[in-house]
Amino acid sequence: MLLSWSKRASVAAIAAMCATPAAAQTHDEQHRYDALVDVFQTATIVGVPSLADCTLSEGAEAKCFKITVVASPSDHITGPYCPRNISDGPEEGGKWFVDGEVRDVDGAFIANLSEIYDDDAWQMFDSETGDIFVRANEIGCIVAGDPNNETGQPDNICVDCALSFIGETVTQTYFIPLTPVASENADGRIGPDSGIGLAFNGAKMDAPAPLDLILGGHTLGPFDDCGGHINPYTGYHYHGILDDCAPRVSAAVEGHAGRVGVAMDGYDIYDRLDASGAASTDLDQCGGHTVDGLGYHYHANPAADNQIIGCFTAQTGCSLTDPDASCDASATARPPRP
Repeated sequence: MLLSWSKRASVAAIAAMCATPAAAQTHDEQHRYDALVDVFQTATIVGVPSLADCTLSEGAEAKCFKITVVASPSDHITGPYCPRNISDGPEEGGKWFVDGEVRDVDGAFIANLSEIYDDDAWQMFDSETGDIFVRANEIGCIVAGDPNNETGQPDNICVDCALSFIGETVTQTYFIPLTPVASENADGRIGPDSGIGLAFNGAKMDAPAPLDLILGGHTLGPFDDCGGHINPYTGYHYHGILDDCAPRVSAAVEGHAGRVGVAMDGYDIYDRLDASGAASTDLDQCGGHTVDGLGYHYHANPAADNQIIGCFTAQTGCSLTDPDASCDASATARPPRP
């Protein structure tokens, strides 16, 4: 059952009833649960949120906010990604991250890739017609989901995967701890399993895109103007938070940056800049700090950093493709057995 949250009051009431049987949550956990139900009203969900037991990344047992969402943003269109000809303007393509800058992927960008990367092997267009070598439809989505795929695609292709090409509705189920549990391993690693967090519109905030792997095959997988793109496993997901994209929820402290989502360790993620356009100067290595009235929280990095936050200060929950699975984040956090 897909819900667009037009019946907000009834959904919140049902969610509260679903939370009741999951034994022994504290008053603070119930309050946090209710607050999360409220801020995710803009997402397109499957069923209703619930409160669930979960095992976090370092083995802590916790209570988690469980929500299954359709993996596409509820508040903005997706794309475009690849322009079709080197004469196309920026409105025909998306964005790419180059040397700490967000660049328009227009026709001129494609035509000048050899200069941008100082590598004459880049030639992503027909020199006679100006047509760009694009892989879309099913092949584009296969390549987007696995740069090491076995489809035998050549170098110098622009990968364009749209939601309509996937052929099915992709959902993700998140288990987010209601009370953050401190991590002993806040070392800057953001793994691919859980991602970084969940935006309030239902789109995943994902781990850094493997730019070196993508570029190593003289391939581009552009983001759209909101810093996201699509693959058939994750659906639509962000690699950077750009202005005017993803819903903002006003902070409880006047003038503070707005909230854009919640991290997989349970702490909120706020926009990079406050109401005056200034960035916080006291952030820790993970991009977080403590503010009176808000507690500890993160601020998103500049989009071109390709890493929405630097690391987690608390243990993370789960992001799963199976809505009926239980959450044991410690299983994917452990090294593989010999």
